[in-house]
Amino acid sequence: MNDEQVQNQRHLRLMLGRNNPYQTLVALFVTALFFMFFQANILQNFQRHQMMLRNSGSETHNKAKYVNHFVPEQRAPIRHINPKFAPKFATEIGIKVNGTLLRGVKKANRKYYLPNSNFEFVCFDGNQSIPFHAVNNDYCDCSDGSDEPGTSACANGRFYCEPEHEYLPSSRVNDGICDCCDGSDEWKGVTVAPDLNLPDSPKVLLAPCSNVCNDFEHEKRLEMNIKREGAIAKKEYIEIGKGQDETMYGENGVYYKLSQNCYMYKSPGYIYSVCPYQNVTQSGKDFWIIGRNGTLNDKTSILTMTGGDKDHCPDGKARSSVIQFNCAPADKVRYVSEKETCVYSVKFDTPAACPNQEDT
Repeated sequence: MNDEQVQNQRHLRLMLGRNNPYQTLVALFVTALFFMFFQANILQNFQRHQMMLRNSGSETHNKAKYVNHFVPEQRAPIRHINPKFAPKFATEIGIKVNGTLLRGVKKANRKYYLPNSNFEFVCFDGNQSIPFHAVNNDYCDCSDGSDEPGTSACANGRFYCEPEHEYLPSSRVNDGICDCCDGSDEWKGVTVAPDLNLPDSPKVLLAPCSNVCNDFEHEKRLEMNIKREGAIAKKEYIEIGKGQDETMYGENGVYYKLSQNCYMYKSPGYIYSVCPYQNVTQSGKDFWIIGRNGTLNDKTSILTMTGGDKDHCPDGKARSSVIQFNCAPADKVRYVSEKETCVYSVKFDTPAACPNQEDT
């Protein structure tokens, strides 16, 4: 083969390599894939950056958290609860119901998250029912956002910080920044991307979160939130007490609602039943009535119930119970103790003892 033939074959191979449509198509496809991947990565980083900035608020991460923001409570009526879960109403409902974790749900409102007879959750607005396992599954089903209290799936959702008695917008859940003092809003363990360059601040706590609920600042906020939430609940007590004897039930008859119910407390050795204005009982090895009726000191929020059983009391003294009412968002006997022989001290949380809403 002479030089001219070799040269012609070389040119032919080059032409075939350049004009092969299959090779050209593959090259274009690979190039397009790289370009799309690159663009998607840029878009993802941009969206993450925008979301984190939106969640983090100002450069000091105030996010309205440290300027007294308030997300109103949303209540739902109880509807046709499954009989399997009816006994739970008599006890405190745990954070896990039928395999579903009720993160972000206020303890007092967990009763609204019990499945109905069809094992469904009814959205708070009453317009939709979904399978109960779809609650807190990180997908927004209810238009009012009530099915996702523990995730950021719903734009109008709310997460409840139990230790602080405070609601957060769901956009702040799992954003890498600790809003609840116990860090419960960051349950996924998401961390803030280092490229965001958030400024250092003692008020901005990044995940992983530590429990700072005992810090002085958080204790002050907790006290304020308790009074505010209790003041809102107190309006119902005033409405129920209208027309009742104020010398017996306090201003506007605010303690009358408590006289219609009994509240249980279990200590290591006894079970107590506290029925304000009716009786207080102690059950254990023996059963005693440790207070009857009741006289209220409205200024100190103390109800004294005397005239209990005298058995085994010194000098035939009748047992008595002194109930100290304290401001809280819900009714609960917090503690019962026998401070002195046959005299019992009862710490009782209730909205009735909270200031009026206009005073908070």
